[in-house]
Amino acid sequence: MPDQMDAIELVLREHQSIETLAEQLDVADDPGATRSLFLQIVEQLAAHEAVEQQVIFPAFRASLGRAGDVTLAHRMGEHEELNELLSEMRTLAPDGLSFSKRESAFVLEIKEHFRREEETVFAPMRHSFSADQLAELARLAVIVKQHAPAFPHDHPRIKADL
Repeated sequence: MPDQMDAIELVLREHQSIETLAEQLDVADDPGATRSLFLQIVEQLAAHEAVEQQVIFPAFRASLGRAGDVTLAHRMGEHEELNELLSEMRTLAPDGLSFSKRESAFVLEIKEHFRREEETVFAPMRHSFSADQLAELARLAVIVKQHAPAFPHDHPRIKADL
């Protein structure tokens, strides 16, 4: 299945898309554009996080998780911190100083989170999973994305056959 996207490629593309939006948000000066970019980030991040929590992380845990390994716990903690920041931003005026401060922190935190995820989760999976396994995870990821929430806090639980 060489023409089929695998799960790692899928999430890496999502990382790039979200980072691009975050960079645009960082320089936006129009409140309407700022709010629009923020909502796009929230929507993409909610779907991305649903895929990670329901497909990628369980597959990692099942195949690569070892007793005492805190990799996923750390990545999940980072998700929570990012979600709290987004939740705070959602209630603020997009042209206010409070929003701007949180937005700057978000941009830095999301880039660092993605870097750590790519190094500690995706790289080991790329080396350990077969092309067919990664293609199957991508198929499941597409299903999960179709049912993703509008905001990262509320993930419907879809039982995927891993």
